[in-house]
Amino acid sequence: MTPTAPVRIRLAEPRDAFAVAALTLQDDRECGASIEPGFLDTFADAWLADRDRVTFLAEEQDGRPVGVLTASVVTQLPSSRRRVSRWLHVSLVFVTADSRGAGLGTRLLGELQEWCRTHDVSRVQLEAAPEARSLYARAGFAAPAAALMEWRPTPSV
Repeated sequence: MTPTAPVRIRLAEPRDAFAVAALTLQDDRECGASIEPGFLDTFADAWLADRDRVTFLAEEQDGRPVGVLTASVVTQLPSSRRRVSRWLHVSLVFVTADSRGAGLGTRLLGELQEWCRTHDVSRVQLEAAPEARSLYARAGFAAPAAALMEWRPTPSV
C-alpha cells in the first residue's frame, strides 16, 4: 500500500458482514487455521446476530476492506459496591498484508479509543500476540493488575 492511499475507518454496518467475515478468514489463514466450508456464511450470520459487539472497518477509497477491529461489549450488572460500568474485550485487530506498515492498526485502535470515550466504557482488554505488543503499548495498553485470574473449562468427554 502506498502511504498516501486514503483509507477510511468507520463503524461496520450490517451490509459489511461479509467484508468482516472475509478479513477474519484472512487472519485465521495467516494464523494457520483450517477453514471449514461455509465459514463466510456462518461467521456473517453470527456477527449479524451479535448485538453486543462493536466493529470498525477500514476500507480504501474504492471500498476494498483492508482492516478490521472487533470488540465485545461487557456490561456489569448493578452492585451496591460499584457503579454500573461497561468494558470491551478486543477479539481481533487485523490489517491485510499489503496494507501493513502505514499505521492502520494504530488508527483502528484510535477509533476504538475515541468510541470508548463517548460511550462510557471504563476499560478495554485484549490478548496480545508477542509481535503486536509494541503496537498496543504505543496505543497506551499495559499489563493488567496482578489480581486478574482466569479459568478455562476442560472439554467434557
